[in-house]
Order: sequence, then structure tokens, then C-alpha cells
Amino acid sequence: MRARFAVVLLVLLIANAALAKDIYLSIGGQVGNFFTDARILNPSFDKDIVVTARYLQNNQDNSGVESVNVTVPKRTMAVYDNVVNALFPGKGGIGAIRLTSEDEFVATQRIYANVESKTLGQFVPGLDKTTALTKGVLIQLKQNGTGGQISTFRTNLGGANPNETVANVTFKLYDKVNAVVATRTLALQPFGILTPSRIDAFFSTGASIDLSDAWIGFESSEPVFFYGSIIDNGSDDPTFITASLDTGTAPAVQIKTVTVAASNFFFAVNGATGLKQGDEVKFVITASGTHGFALVAPNGQSLIELDAIGSQPVERTVTIPAQGTYTYFCTNSLCGEGHSSMSGQFAVSGRVDY
Repeated sequence: MRARFAVVLLVLLIANAALAKDIYLSIGGQVGNFFTDARILNPSFDKDIVVTARYLQNNQDNSGVESVNVTVPKRTMAVYDNVVNALFPGKGGIGAIRLTSEDEFVATQRIYANVESKTLGQFVPGLDKTTALTKGVLIQLKQNGTGGQISTFRTNLGGANPNETVANVTFKLYDKVNAVVATRTLALQPFGILTPSRIDAFFSTGASIDLSDAWIGFESSEPVFFYGSIIDNGSDDPTFITASLDTGTAPAVQIKTVTVAASNFFFAVNGATGLKQGDEVKFVITASGTHGFALVAPNGQSLIELDAIGSQPVERTVTIPAQGTYTYFCTNSLCGEGHSSMSGQFAVSGRVDY
């Protein structure tokens, strides 16, 4: 009988833990005139609830950050203007607020700039951990101007890892004709934050890339949140876009191989002929002597950067982001008198349809 009771109790504890509410207010902060207000609603008619709040900042392991418990009376909405200062005195910067409770609750936030001119205000929903995605898309993004430039927009990309483990994420940026124009990988630390970053800066795209209508696809080793904040450069009015589930299944990708061998102050490159935008390419790099190797895309984006290579092969796999001329060179200026001659180029043509 006691054993059966213990089993039942264990099942109940596991069930309660699984039902615990875990909500993320994804753009929390206090910087200069920038503030965040939050509201937490207890929908219960008969029970006060306790909600635990944690302030998450930067792409670091935030597992051990301090927590604050707040009590929300039954059928009541708790009001926290300038929530960072209210719950976390002395904290600043941009981050996210994690809210957890054993009971049901609803949370939302408003981010705004406390200035007399323009608006720069935005309501943001609380994101439930159960809606985090391992594969998602952000659409209707715009990046074609700077602050104050009428009839243009800019887009910030941000996100959070609501897990106790690292989330390894691969992003692809698509332009208005649905071509992949940039890729990037990111290791989001446990409960780490991607603070809002302009998409052109995040992907290191050049001015020649047309992002007037763009979208982003991502795949992650763990369920994550990502969002886009599109800002009208004329009025500063922003629009918050949450990620949608990506239901597409990509065809099997054939990885191409390019070998790079450095010797006698010369790079012998084989396999680069015929590469196309969107190809997955494994570079196998060796050297006779002490050399480095860098590969740079046509827009200046660094795809590979190795300070030292030797006789043991070093492998790097990249997605070719764009058509154009790719440049490679030695990064070790101490390799010898022939260092300045260690450079070359290869061309990438065409587009790959996705």
C-alpha cells in the first residue's frame, strides 16, 4: 500500500512539474529612455498565485541568475510599470524576463521610448515555452533604410533559448526573390538571449543586398524563440512578428568538397569550379609550413578564418551565400617573405531555388 501511494505521489509531482507555466517576455529592458512595462494576470477566482521572475541578459549561461517571487491575488492583474526597475533594482541593459509558476497566469508587456516626439511603442505577447520551435520562419521583414528616412523600414532580430542546454541554431536570410543571401550559425547558451540586432548587421550583408521584402528561416537543436521587430523609419512605429512553424522538408543536400593546400607560398585549390549560390561545401585545408587561411564572400562576410594550419587537415563546412567572386588569402603574416602573394579568387554563379 505504501509503495502504491509513493508511486501515485511521484506521478502527481511529475505531472505538476510538466504543467508548470513558463512564460518569456522577450524584449525586457531599461536603457536611457527605453523602458518596459509588464502585466501579470491571475485568472483564478479562488486562489492567490506566486510567480517567479528572472531577468535574462546577453548570450551567456543564465541558469543561475537571481529570482524574485511576486504574489498575484486571485482574479487580479498585477501592474509593473518599468518592470526591470520594479523587480530588479539596479539592473539595466536589454534582455528578457522569464516568468514561471505552478499555476496558470497570463503575461504581456509594452516596450516604449519615454520621449515627447514620435511613438516607438510596441505591445508584445508573453511567449509560452511550449510554443518554442526547432524549425521556424519569420516573414514580412524589411530592411531598406535608417532612422528618420521616410518610406523605409528597418528590422531587428531577437530571441531566447528557454532550455537548460545550449541551442545550436542555423539561420538563412532570404531576399525578395526568395534566394538565400546570407547564412549564420549561433550557439545560444542555456537561457541565453539574442538581444535585438539589425538583420543586415547580424548577417553582415552588404548594401547591395535587397532586403526590402525579406524572410528568415532557422533550425535549432533545441526549441527556441525568435522574433522580428519591424520599425517604420518615418514614424518609429514598430511591429512585433513571432516565428511561425516551418513545415517544409528540404531535399537531401549533397555536400561538395573543396581541397585547399598551401605550399611554397601558393594555395592549390581544387573543386571550386562550378560552385553555385546555396551549395553546402566542405573545405579541407592543409599546409606545408605554418600558414593561415581565410575565405571571404563577395559582400565582405568572413566565411572561414583560421590563424594556423599545418599538415593535419582542417575541415570547415559553409553554405555559399551569394553569387560573385570569393577571395581567399593567408592570415599568418609571419609565414615568410612570400606571404603577400598567398591569395586567390574563385567565382560562384547562378542561384539555387528553395
